Amino acid sequence: MKKDDKKRCGICEIPYFERNNFYFGKLMTVRDFSAEQSYFNEKRWLINRMVNGWGVVCGLDVYEKDGKVYVKPGLAIDCCGREILVCEEQEVKLVPEESHCLEGKEEKEEELKNLAVCIEFHECKTEVINISPVACERKEKHEFNRIRDAFKIRVFPLHDNMPQHNDFCPHTAEDKSKSLDKYICDRLREGCPECPHSHCLVLATLTVDQDGGLVGEIDACSRRKILHSNPVLYDLINCFHGDLPHVIGINWKENGAEIKWDDFEKGIYKHGVQVMFDRKLNKDTINGNTFLFQVKMEDLDTGNYRYEQIPGKVSYKYDAGTGESTAIFEVTSEWLYDVYFGYSRIREKGAEFLVVLKGDFIMSAGDNGKHVRALDGNFIGGKLPSGNGTQGGDFMSWFFVAPPEEEKKRKRRRRRTG
Repeated sequence: MKKDDKKRCGICEIPYFERNNFYFGKLMTVRDFSAEQSYFNEKRWLINRMVNGWGVVCGLDVYEKDGKVYVKPGLAIDCCGREILVCEEQEVKLVPEESHCLEGKEEKEEELKNLAVCIEFHECKTEVINISPVACERKEKHEFNRIRDAFKIRVFPLHDNMPQHNDFCPHTAEDKSKSLDKYICDRLREGCPECPHSHCLVLATLTVDQDGGLVGEIDACSRRKILHSNPVLYDLINCFHGDLPHVIGINWKENGAEIKWDDFEKGIYKHGVQVMFDRKLNKDTINGNTFLFQVKMEDLDTGNYRYEQIPGKVSYKYDAGTGESTAIFEVTSEWLYDVYFGYSRIREKGAEFLVVLKGDFIMSAGDNGKHVRALDGNFIGGKLPSGNGTQGGDFMSWFFVAPPEEEKKRKRRRRRTG
């Protein structure tokens, strides 16, 4: 590694950034112009490697054709933050160079060799300019008019200590006991990431025989460090968390609402418990196991409360014209008869009802090529739409139904005569 490269890639090898201060009459020398370029380059590279990260941005696929290996056009950022742009297809000569990993070691001669195809940033001086001698007896000199940001494709023997991606996912029991924010904070407090010994960015690994012929397939993914651009990150987040179905409406006014018996009778009893969604759902996933309607009952012997499952029929309807998506729980006629005409603690005292949707098992329809997603059901703070941005989670809501007015009157009469 060049000494100049070390300065470029370290965090504090350059203790400060310094730029020209211009004023009328200032004499500009090579040092001043070079400093002007370095100031902006070094800052951009620092932001690239520390904020955006480094790795392959796009393209640079490695493939085989007619026994030869090629690298496709693409873009990468190396661990120093320098941009590597390849605009034309490049042929790769499968002749391995001496690897820094083998320094002080002897490489065993084997029938098959595992190689890594790498790419690294390279500055190439172009446009030769002849400079006339400035004194007698001095020879003519030449310089270069331009410095081109270029690249080199290199092949090394594959070794385990070649640079790989370091993830920030907690693995140990101690890590998992922390919040995610605390874990990342602790990791970042350890210090800034440093460049590996080699600036070569691995594009692919492959195997060749003693004659240099390719054996098997090229692995262009397992060792490749990917730089996740904002569009890629958006697609990844959208893939796992986008287009999630949510609960957007209920027919019991609001969570924890107190409903008059007459309104309960005309609404929920007559039309069923209704839950509305913002996506078309797979109707087979809306059933008696995933849509539960329960009532809170008091045990007369112990005084304890328990939730009893109300028997009923679960259905689902979707209107393609309006996009209305609704799940309906209709109680059975036997249960209705018991509440209306039989002796019922619910009719006498009123009751608390609980509605539960098992979001882990209620899935979207997945029509028109859309991904199938679980209902984002968490009813956080009792606010609609439901959800916390992740798939699954139970939707739970309750409401209280007051006893009928005639029952209240009977109670008052019993108290007076009692």
